[in-house]
Amino acid sequence: MGFVSYKQVVDQFEAACNAHDYVASFAHGSIDYLDASSQNIKYPYVFLRPLQSPGYSQDTRIIERSYELYGLDVPKLSTESPVDIMSRMEMTLLDLTGYFIWGPPSNDQSTGYDIIISSQVPTLEAFNDRAYGWVFNINVQTQGTYNYCDYPA
Repeated sequence: MGFVSYKQVVDQFEAACNAHDYVASFAHGSIDYLDASSQNIKYPYVFLRPLQSPGYSQDTRIIERSYELYGLDVPKLSTESPVDIMSRMEMTLLDLTGYFIWGPPSNDQSTGYDIIISSQVPTLEAFNDRAYGWVFNINVQTQGTYNYCDYPA
């Protein structure tokens, strides 16, 4: 696999969310777009926020980008447990990172991506809209090349 662009990373996450039965919507961008009051969000919701990243290593030829991966849902009934929602959203984020690495279930080979989940932070009543779930801090690593031979002529 050659250089993987930011768009390709976002597209892969979007494909994973579209293929997941539980995820209703996906978005990416700055934190301003995460708040439901500023968007027409359908829950369960997955949001990818880019962060400052380690970047490219000439020694290993690996490009590493850092993100916050949010998985949020709101109770459908007043009696629904936030613990149940958090459990489903944690499993959903783990499903998505697995899809990202291995591709669709029919794919029998790695996609060339690697994801490191460096932390998991619970979200409780995020943004005052009773959204519960998790924020995974992840690093997406891909092989890459960074040289003049790839310069467009």
